[in-house]
Amino acid sequence: MERKRILIIVGVFLLITLLVVSYFLLNKTEKPQQILTTTQKKQPVQVVEPTIVFPTYTYDAQQMRDPFVPLILKRDERKKGVSPLESYEIEELKLTGIAIDKKGAFALLQATDGRFYIVRENDRIGYSGGKVVKILKDGIKIIENNKVKYLKLRPEEEK
Repeated sequence: MERKRILIIVGVFLLITLLVVSYFLLNKTEKPQQILTTTQKKQPVQVVEPTIVFPTYTYDAQQMRDPFVPLILKRDERKKGVSPLESYEIEELKLTGIAIDKKGAFALLQATDGRFYIVRENDRIGYSGGKVVKILKDGIKIIENNKVKYLKLRPEEEK
């Protein structure tokens, strides 16, 4: 019993000693300032304001869609006499075949609903009034709203 008491007293003493030593080691006191003599003048204190540098960001939206336009747009009702191909966007159509003979060139397009349509040059296509300008060997050239768009013929995918 006496031995336990001695060990507790020694442990408490060591703990107090460690705390006091660490206090003095970690708590550094500032150096005393020099006393100004009559020949030395006080220098004005210059206050330096910190400069804050903000990161710069750029957003190039030339090829990106407008984030404020809704993803699902309501289409206007089709006008009478409008061809079925004018009720689709050009990007929704898939070029599945091209045939060229003496009478001219034909292209076979597939819509998203699975229907197939045959087009020739100068046919109207697309929701915004596009026009088939040229049927090439591997695609068709379309002008819509003064922009040239191409539908390319893709090789068949292996299953």
